[in-house]
Amino acid sequence: MKDQGVREKAGHEWLDSLGFQIRAVLDPGCSPSALWDEFGRLGIDLTSNARLVLLAMGGTRLWNRIQKRVKTEADPFDVFAIYAANLVSKKYWGCDQIELLYPGSLAVPLQRLGQFAGCSYPSPIGVDLHPVYGPWFAYRAVFLIHAELQLTEPESGGSPCESCADKPCVAGCPAGAVSSTDGIDLGRCIEHRLLPRSGCADRCRSRLMCPVGKKWQYGEAQLAYHGNRSLVSLTRWTQS
Repeated sequence: MKDQGVREKAGHEWLDSLGFQIRAVLDPGCSPSALWDEFGRLGIDLTSNARLVLLAMGGTRLWNRIQKRVKTEADPFDVFAIYAANLVSKKYWGCDQIELLYPGSLAVPLQRLGQFAGCSYPSPIGVDLHPVYGPWFAYRAVFLIHAELQLTEPESGGSPCESCADKPCVAGCPAGAVSSTDGIDLGRCIEHRLLPRSGCADRCRSRLMCPVGKKWQYGEAQLAYHGNRSLVSLTRWTQS
């Protein structure tokens, strides 16, 4: 058991060094019924004796590791996340095979899963906030593993928005799409993003105004990369 604990800890440390600083190991049987039902509709069986693992990146560490791949690979973040999930499971956690749920073709409810895990909280700008990294994080992998991993505790501190009196994200939205009470008007946001020469095309101005996790903010190249990919997907969606 001691050796198992040492290997398990080493696996977490390895993931952290890669840039997956946010991790959650969950008991699927404790999931809220609504989340359980949503997984069920996707054909995912949470009744098995397995752990549900959630990996997320925070800040720029993972980007710094893989940024040279963005010009040669279609989905470098997905490819690297799959590699990391499989290797940590086999090398450190004693499991040769995992059931990868994300990334992939399934519409895994990442935000609701992250909120259940205590990794993030809803915000007026539509993206969740992590207590440390603020809006500068992203979920990268979700998988089921048959290993007796120690369950993780939720992040402490509660929702960062509750202690934010000024709400600069509201005033920072050029489209007037962000409300501290009603959240984001997605239609208005999309309309403004797709305008010619929009200042929101490849980045969210409200997100940049968020005071939480400022030191973890993505650099210019990473902002442009994620923003442009999002814009391409959004344009295709509106034209479909």
